[in-house]
Amino acid sequence: MWILLVEDDERLARALARGLREEGYQVDRVADGVEAEARVQASHYDALIVDWRLPRMDGQTLVRRLREAGYQMPILMLTALDDLEHRVAGLDAGADDYLGKPFAFEELLARLRALLRRSPVWQATDVIRLGPLEINERRRQVRVGEYVLPLRPKEYDLLRFLARHPGEVLSRTRIAEQVWGDPFYVSDNTIDVTVSGLRQKLSEATPALQIETVRGVGYALRLEPSATETP
Repeated sequence: MWILLVEDDERLARALARGLREEGYQVDRVADGVEAEARVQASHYDALIVDWRLPRMDGQTLVRRLREAGYQMPILMLTALDDLEHRVAGLDAGADDYLGKPFAFEELLARLRALLRRSPVWQATDVIRLGPLEINERRRQVRVGEYVLPLRPKEYDLLRFLARHPGEVLSRTRIAEQVWGDPFYVSDNTIDVTVSGLRQKLSEATPALQIETVRGVGYALRLEPSATETP
């Protein structure tokens, strides 16, 4: 499951992201509403955790704009403004649940699990499809047509991350954080070797998907519309 965490308190955001990753979630983290809206437009998330008080665009406005644009993923709103008026306002804006600060991390997890269980979007995103590529997240299996790619665990994690953000240039730091869990734990060489192995296996399976190297920045997964061959 891929979560977008929108929280401008750096200390709290780091703690929540770390805890969520330890529970098996993939987490992107941003600190303001404008960047959060751009991330949602560019990527596919299973759920959002959104703080009310954010720079540039507050959480209530962000949630309302996303709902007006047709996004249906579950949204859990966090806020220190835990009075009835603000809870009602947050829910009316389109949030699915509301959690007042301070809170226990276990309660946040329970509320998130409940939202995901009830969400039709969660049911629809067990499988990621991109051109001829099909990633079954429950089975951790990748297919191109009837061909199952023999991926190593980190190659699978990397491909899933790239496929969640098709066409977006992802920095090595962001890849290290999402695939290895810590941007300071893994070297650039380890990332490059993993990308190279994944790129080779993808090229053997289909010409429709290319991992592009953006020098000095990172990598992007590109879908070539005219290349539709499968093995």
